[in-house]
Amino acid sequence: MACRNTGILRFFLVGILLFLSWYTFQLYAELFGRLSVKSSPQVVQNTADSAGKATVAKIKIDDPDALVDKNVIKSAEEEWDNNQGLMQPNVIKINKNPCAMSTTCTQDQFSFKIITGAANVIGPSVCFNGTIIMKNPLNNVDRGMNIAVVNGITGESVKQIVFDLYGKDSTELKAFLKELKPEHIILVTTYDDAAFKLDDEAKNNLEALGSSKAKDLGFRDNWIFVGGQSIKHPSEFEQINKNEKEKNKYGDWPEAIIMEGCLPKLR
Repeated sequence: MACRNTGILRFFLVGILLFLSWYTFQLYAELFGRLSVKSSPQVVQNTADSAGKATVAKIKIDDPDALVDKNVIKSAEEEWDNNQGLMQPNVIKINKNPCAMSTTCTQDQFSFKIITGAANVIGPSVCFNGTIIMKNPLNNVDRGMNIAVVNGITGESVKQIVFDLYGKDSTELKAFLKELKPEHIILVTTYDDAAFKLDDEAKNNLEALGSSKAKDLGFRDNWIFVGGQSIKHPSEFEQINKNEKEKNKYGDWPEAIIMEGCLPKLR
């Protein structure tokens, strides 16, 4: 009788173990299925109220990996590599000098080379007088308006600063521009967006430094500007690529801009 009861107990325990194994398998299968679901990409849409003021659209983020299309990343990385070899591909391949230029500046000029960001993937870079002063590896670039300040007389690098004009208003930027000295030259480049909260007063301050295109700067436009109080107005060193969906190179972002030139030294 005891043997019979033991057999029944063993059979019962085996049944429980089989049930628990099946249940565990079902749980893992459901969990794996949820992790495998790809959410829809981030959608950003600008709207305007009845007064014509821009409002921040709601952004739904379910899966951070879906925020940027892999093709966009690949295209941006390829353009960045190509930018480094623009004008002088043979030289760049040998020494990897991001500040190499197609022209040679005279002794009474400062050389500069500026590249905007590529979409929201690769940050911008700023070279001045043969030295790179703003770039991703230096950890001094970010989303927004990236500005390098240099001394137009000595060529000394004074300051590098970034203004996030998507997350913050123009207050800090306006205060910064008003504190610039006559000998200061600013080298400005954009990354991702530098205009969402750029107000008219800030645009007027930039125009006072020689910009003729700041007034037209819009959401996610790419823009490069070199100016200052003592620079010839309007500045000849300025370019803008507008964010136009049908012409954009990176979907929601226009093609990156590359500008190089020789800036006369201030006296």
